[in-house]
Amino acid sequence: MAGIDKMLSRLNIGYIDLLLLHQQVGDYMGAWRDMEKAVAQGKVRSIGLSNFESERLEEVCEGASIKPAALQVECHPYYQQNDLKKRLAPYGTVIESWYPIGHGDAGLINEPVFTELAKKYGKTNVQIILRWHIQAGNVIFPKSTNPQHIRDNFDIFDFALTAEEMEKIAALDCGKRFYHATLEEQERSFSLWAPAD
Repeated sequence: MAGIDKMLSRLNIGYIDLLLLHQQVGDYMGAWRDMEKAVAQGKVRSIGLSNFESERLEEVCEGASIKPAALQVECHPYYQQNDLKKRLAPYGTVIESWYPIGHGDAGLINEPVFTELAKKYGKTNVQIILRWHIQAGNVIFPKSTNPQHIRDNFDIFDFALTAEEMEKIAALDCGKRFYHATLEEQERSFSLWAPAD
């Protein structure tokens, strides 16, 4: 709770729209309960998880009074997280994709299907990927510091991919991740910066 208050003070805002519990390490259940209290106190509007892909996901969801609004994980056409979406369905939790364009991987961005669709719709390959995410029900936040890329990232709501086109993109799912961290590595990282009790 002290961390939430510190965030509010640092941001100089009245409430946080979405607060994520970033790692499945430490006293994550205690942290989740404090996040639920922050919602009850009006300090936070929605709460979610990040990087919870182990059985700890169900532990939090089953023990939660407020189910996670979102689960932030790596998700892109090469790693579509379909099994994880099935696990989340009973809780109404959506995937929030980080690395939505595969960490900018040229192989992914330049897949022929994206080039073909970009030409058809008068868009860029990245815009086709981002549109796929939206139609697949994923929340996205593509990172860019380039003003034109930022404008392009918003310009994906004036067209829609067909069911057949969505199926072609679904066929790209090959289980390829660009970020790898085991639960043990997450716990080791957490122990390096966590304050002593």
